[in-house]
Amino acid sequence: MRGDSVNDTIAALVDLQAIDDEISEYKQQRDELAGNLERLEQILAQMAEGLNEKRDRLAEATRFHEEKRVDLEADGERLNNAKKKLGTVTRTKEYAAMQRELDNLRKKFSDDEAELKRLAEAIAEYKTAISAEEKKLDELREEFEREQAANADRLGELDGTIAEIAKKKVQVIAKLQPKSLLPRYQRLLERREGKAVVPVVGGGCVGCRMMLPPQLYIIVQRGEKLETCPSCQRFLFYSAELAAQLASGT
Repeated sequence: MRGDSVNDTIAALVDLQAIDDEISEYKQQRDELAGNLERLEQILAQMAEGLNEKRDRLAEATRFHEEKRVDLEADGERLNNAKKKLGTVTRTKEYAAMQRELDNLRKKFSDDEAELKRLAEAIAEYKTAISAEEKKLDELREEFEREQAANADRLGELDGTIAEIAKKKVQVIAKLQPKSLLPRYQRLLERREGKAVVPVVGGGCVGCRMMLPPQLYIIVQRGEKLETCPSCQRFLFYSAELAAQLASGT
């Protein structure tokens, strides 16, 4: 490669990296917005699922309460009948048997009454919890809808910006020579955390922090030919502006 050709190639690669950095930044913003919406959506789904479970428990407790209420009415009727019957018994042995039956009926009535009370309390608690969670869910849905509406505009803007930058990338790729560099660039971009082209500073590769052989560093500084880092294989370039900034501490 001649000097001008080398400089054009290095410049195209540097421009390509700058464009991909820009695209990556906008895509990250887009992913963050989409991720926030997804998290809110997951919270909504979890809350809705929890609310449905409580509604199922309320329905079950209500059904048990009705069954127990019917049982209690029947217990009360049996208890009253047993009391009446006890008043008509004259034999001691029969009286004792009836008394035991009456005691058992009283215990069952008391147990069913306590269970009915427990179920009524559970129903009241479920209703209170469901009402509170319905309110929270409605508020979260409103928040999600607001975020969705606001983010839809921003996501559209980001998509448009990314598309415009992608057009610039196509133009830079058209200038890149030789064309065989593009597949190498793309592979490095994927394998090296989005950085395929990096500057050399202070005798080292900025990409992997490895010190370069002095002769290689001089070649990169002079822009005599396109070189890659022996350690990370990234394309290397020298920036006098960056070197001056680092030297001045700015």
